[in-house]
Amino acid sequence: MLGRWSIALCLLAGVAGCGGAVDDRPAKWSFISATIIEPSCATANCHSDITQRASVNLSDRDVGYKTLIDRRFVLPGDTTNSSALLYLMNGQGSLRMPPDEPLPGADIDLISNWIKACTVPCND
Repeated sequence: MLGRWSIALCLLAGVAGCGGAVDDRPAKWSFISATIIEPSCATANCHSDITQRASVNLSDRDVGYKTLIDRRFVLPGDTTNSSALLYLMNGQGSLRMPPDEPLPGADIDLISNWIKACTVPCND
């Protein structure tokens, strides 16, 4: 019985600590493109060089940035008017990007922070 309580307390302590972590990843396009967008969105089914769903190619950092800015999916410094992109990342089912596996909330927050901090150009 004591062993079960010990396990339960350890689990509770771990859960309590999850909300306090600070995301120290850089809100920079160079990081976001390489670690979030390319592996999650530039897949064979979606926004790859070959597929280019909705004529969007996110497989290359510079091409992806140009597409997001030129097509006004991202309005630098303006998360309100970039909300369609953020909505799709936070969506559900077929109205979610990526559709197969949702992005973690921390990744969406990082992208939102990049948009807020972005002043053209912000493709560093």
